[in-house]
Amino acid sequence: MKKNLSVSVLTFLVVAVSSQIATAEHDAAVTGDFLKTLPTDALLVSNLHTQAIYDPDEKKVGKIEDLLLDRSGKIEAVIISVGGFLGVGDKEVAVPFEAIKASEKENKTWLTIDATKDALKSAPGVSFDKFKGVWIVKEK
Repeated sequence: MKKNLSVSVLTFLVVAVSSQIATAEHDAAVTGDFLKTLPTDALLVSNLHTQAIYDPDEKKVGKIEDLLLDRSGKIEAVIISVGGFLGVGDKEVAVPFEAIKASEKENKTWLTIDATKDALKSAPGVSFDKFKGVWIVKEK
């Protein structure tokens, strides 16, 4: 009987301590660190999403539809809508985030890619799978 009571007390203590550790970790995550300064040269997602993108000759080649982030928050890919007219006949393609260059022009973020509209139109297309909530490469 004493052995069963000791095991029960020990189990209770392990569960109680584990609960306190989990609560402390949760509280630390909730309170977290707050930034006291912000980068002055950061790109804003709001300056990228749905913005036009241009080739090196300053011809519009499409617009940014979406940004794909990995689980750590790093932007991995950019979905660009190319071709079409008023949203009809357009095609979405994915490019690495590093392919997009940003600069300031006329007090606006100016986005460029070192690719022509024809090159983007011939790239593999992607589509958004609404059921899975992910972008997928279209099969030819």
